[in-house]
Amino acid sequence: MNANEVTLLWADEYSRLAEPYDRVVTPRFEPIARFVADAASPRPGEQFLDLGTGTGLLARILAPRVLPQTVVAIDLADNSISVGSYRAGDSALRNIRFEMMDARNIVYRGRLFDGVVSNFGIPSFGADRTFSESFRVLRPEGRFVFSEWDAEPAQGSGLLLRLTAKYGTDRPSKELTLAREAHRLAASSEEVEAMGRPPAVRDALESAGFERVEVLTKAFPARFATVADFLAFEACWGHTERELAEMPADSRAALEEELGRSLMGPDGIDELWQIHVYVARSE
Repeated sequence: MNANEVTLLWADEYSRLAEPYDRVVTPRFEPIARFVADAASPRPGEQFLDLGTGTGLLARILAPRVLPQTVVAIDLADNSISVGSYRAGDSALRNIRFEMMDARNIVYRGRLFDGVVSNFGIPSFGADRTFSESFRVLRPEGRFVFSEWDAEPAQGSGLLLRLTAKYGTDRPSKELTLAREAHRLAASSEEVEAMGRPPAVRDALESAGFERVEVLTKAFPARFATVADFLAFEACWGHTERELAEMPADSRAALEEELGRSLMGPDGIDELWQIHVYVARSE
């Protein structure tokens, strides 16, 4: 498996889980998306491009702010695009155009957009090409604003990753075998790891042509009432969902017991998400 095959596999997994992702994850990510939108400072009449839009959360936040102009929202996961289109229509937002497109190869002419944004949508493999493409399609004084996780995972997420490796099935399906291979490739990739470190991201943005780069780091709290709520959230990503779905019942019970013992406080599980938001200007 190579990096491009991993990207396509992940797109399929996001597509498969688009509906639970939109239902469970999107509300929790809304404060982060609003922080990104505020950092991008959209104005009426400006045209924005949302990379890796998923089910369109950031695009929906931006759309009312740029009227009468349009937000173009792209993603490789076709069902995510479908869910996003439905959500936008249900919200009576008519100025979002959803398109299935690779952020590493943006098929628009240069200097078209006032802003390019993304909320956790920069490809793990090929970020450098995404940065170069974003620079190309931005107008002079355009801004590129996106969020990224810190390299160090939150306590609960890191623990769950270790526990799925400990308790996971030794008879994985073909689909889980591929998911594990993709995860191993990403976990061993210097390119992927670098996206969690602001100095490395800043260097990559400057190499793509951006002259002014600001890093806004903010911790976002997240509370889960129960272990089941926490697992429902984490299972909105393909690798974790497949690990949990194929885990033997006794192993799953042991995993949940360890999670509860390690993470549960008097009010539930409290996670702290360390997020870096980058604001880069084209000239």
